[in-house]
Amino acid sequence: MDGTLTPCHNGRVHPSFRQPRRQTGLLIVMIGAGLILAGAAHDKATSLPVLRLPDGRSITLELAATPQQRNIGLMLRPALAEDHGMLFLFPEPDRHGIWMKNMLIPIDILWLDDRKQVVDLAINVPPCRIEPCLVYRPQAAARYVIELAAGAALRAGLHPGVTLSFTVGATAE
Repeated sequence: MDGTLTPCHNGRVHPSFRQPRRQTGLLIVMIGAGLILAGAAHDKATSLPVLRLPDGRSITLELAATPQQRNIGLMLRPALAEDHGMLFLFPEPDRHGIWMKNMLIPIDILWLDDRKQVVDLAINVPPCRIEPCLVYRPQAAARYVIELAAGAALRAGLHPGVTLSFTVGATAE
């Protein structure tokens, strides 16, 4: 065939001949949307918070700033790399509780006050296997919560009283 459309017996082009054009257009739209989303993901990835540990190591933190992000947290993650974690930002200091529902891995939980000083921590907290799930709360009010791979806090020498630093975007938080 030479690629031209041939009319059916009634003089019209059969719809099946037009379908590839619609699919091509849809494919172009999908590729364009994918490129836009990939660009947004790249921008987001380049502005992830970075936690600086007292020993000089850095940990890249995913940000959980909205109520929905904080509710989901690290749920259903099969693993958490040693150099990755999650930073929960709360609008006000409080004894913010963390639970392990739908968690697949154990983690360390750090609670930090407004000055980014560790006010409490829970080490090697196991996933919740049977409901009701425990809610882990700090001894004192905290503005930030950081979740790390299990054992990372002890390996970094973290304990109550240690002050940490991290950046959110281009500004120090």
